[in-house]
Amino acid sequence: MNLDQEMEKLAQLVALRAHRKMGLSPNLQLVGRESAPEPRSEPRHEPRPEDLTNWTSVGEVDFSPRARKVHEIMHIANAHNWQIAVRHFLMTKGVGYLSDLSDPQLDDLLDRMHGYVDAAETGASLPDCLPAS
Repeated sequence: MNLDQEMEKLAQLVALRAHRKMGLSPNLQLVGRESAPEPRSEPRHEPRPEDLTNWTSVGEVDFSPRARKVHEIMHIANAHNWQIAVRHFLMTKGVGYLSDLSDPQLDDLLDRMHGYVDAAETGASLPDCLPAS
């Protein structure tokens, strides 16, 4: 390979990497093809920051006590990767969503999630679980 060929190959690799970072698919062509590739259609438009949703126009955040409890449950579950605990609780109650729980059931789940956090932090176990190791 001579220097010109190496530079051309390097330029192609840089262009390919730039296209990949911009979210564009690579422009592939058959090796050994005699004619130049046909021009591609309009490239896929990736949203720019100015195209993103204006979050000031999104509806108000629900600050009701029930919404705060749901948020706290999901925050604990996501922080500790305990989504399965929430799913298990929903299955035992025969509902599909947190919004389907009654207020006492929601309080029970929140208390359980706090109990899981306490048990994890102290190395203890909840009364209805096996001892922590």
